[in-house]
Amino acid sequence: FAVRGGYQETSRFVSRLTLPAQAVSLGGVDTLAVHTASMWAGTMNDAQMEAAGIAPNLVRMSVGIEHPDDLAADLGRALAA
Repeated sequence: FAVRGGYQETSRFVSRLTLPAQAVSLGGVDTLAVHTASMWAGTMNDAQMEAAGIAPNLVRMSVGIEHPDDLAADLGRALAA
Protein backbone atom coordinates (compact mmCIF):
# COMPACT_ATOMS: atom_id res chain seq x y z
CA PHE A 1 0.00 0.00 0.00
CA ALA A 2 1.03 3.62 -0.39
CA VAL A 3 1.08 6.21 2.36
CA ARG A 4 0.60 9.94 1.88
CA GLY A 5 3.91 11.68 1.35
CA GLY A 6 7.22 10.72 -0.15
CA TYR A 7 10.31 8.73 0.70
CA GLN A 8 11.07 10.39 4.06
CA GLU A 9 7.49 10.30 5.33
CA THR A 10 7.16 6.64 4.40
CA SER A 11 10.45 5.75 6.04
CA ARG A 12 9.31 7.48 9.25
CA PHE A 13 5.95 5.69 9.12
CA VAL A 14 7.54 2.24 8.86
CA SER A 15 10.02 3.04 11.64
CA ARG A 16 7.11 3.98 13.94
CA LEU A 17 5.38 0.61 13.59
CA THR A 18 5.83 -1.54 16.69
CA LEU A 19 4.16 -4.87 15.89
CA PRO A 20 5.58 -5.77 12.46
CA ALA A 21 9.21 -6.70 12.10
CA GLN A 22 10.96 -4.60 9.46
CA ALA A 23 11.93 -7.45 7.19
CA VAL A 24 11.08 -8.87 3.78
CA SER A 25 10.60 -12.54 4.67
CA LEU A 26 11.46 -14.61 7.69
CA GLY A 27 9.29 -17.60 6.82
CA GLY A 28 7.29 -17.28 10.02
CA VAL A 29 3.82 -16.28 11.13
CA ASP A 30 4.57 -12.72 12.29
CA THR A 31 3.52 -9.59 10.45
CA LEU A 32 6.31 -7.98 8.44
CA ALA A 33 6.58 -4.49 6.94
CA VAL A 34 9.20 -2.89 4.74
CA HIS A 35 9.62 0.49 3.05
CA THR A 36 10.19 -0.89 -0.43
CA ALA A 37 12.16 2.08 -1.78
CA SER A 38 14.56 1.93 1.18
CA MET A 39 15.16 -1.73 0.50
CA TRP A 40 16.17 -1.10 -3.12
CA ALA A 41 17.88 2.29 -2.74
CA GLY A 42 21.35 0.75 -2.55
CA THR A 43 21.04 -1.18 -5.81
CA MET A 44 18.69 0.90 -7.97
CA ASN A 45 18.59 4.58 -8.81
CA ASP A 46 15.35 6.60 -8.86
CA ALA A 47 14.76 6.03 -12.58
CA GLN A 48 15.22 2.26 -12.23
CA MET A 49 12.85 2.14 -9.27
CA GLU A 50 10.26 4.14 -11.18
CA ALA A 51 10.58 1.80 -14.17
CA ALA A 52 10.12 -1.17 -11.82
CA GLY A 53 6.98 0.40 -10.29
CA ILE A 54 8.59 1.03 -6.90
CA ALA A 55 7.08 4.28 -5.66
CA PRO A 56 8.88 6.23 -2.92
CA ASN A 57 5.83 5.89 -0.65
CA LEU A 58 5.23 2.16 -1.11
CA VAL A 59 5.03 -0.12 1.94
CA ARG A 60 5.07 -3.89 1.58
CA MET A 61 3.24 -5.62 4.43
CA SER A 62 2.76 -9.32 4.98
CA VAL A 63 0.08 -9.83 7.62
CA GLY A 64 0.65 -12.57 10.16
CA ILE A 65 -1.41 -14.00 12.98
CA GLU A 66 -1.54 -10.97 15.26
CA HIS A 67 -5.00 -9.83 16.25
CA PRO A 68 -6.46 -7.52 13.57
CA ASP A 69 -7.43 -4.89 16.16
CA ASP A 70 -3.81 -4.75 17.41
CA LEU A 71 -2.50 -4.32 13.86
CA ALA A 72 -5.10 -1.65 13.06
CA ALA A 73 -4.21 0.27 16.23
CA ASP A 74 -0.49 0.08 15.44
CA LEU A 75 -1.03 1.30 11.87
CA GLY A 76 -3.24 4.11 13.16
CA ARG A 77 -0.61 5.25 15.70
CA ALA A 78 2.14 5.22 13.07
CA LEU A 79 0.00 7.17 10.59
CA ALA A 80 -1.01 9.73 13.23
CA ALA A 81 2.63 10.30 14.19
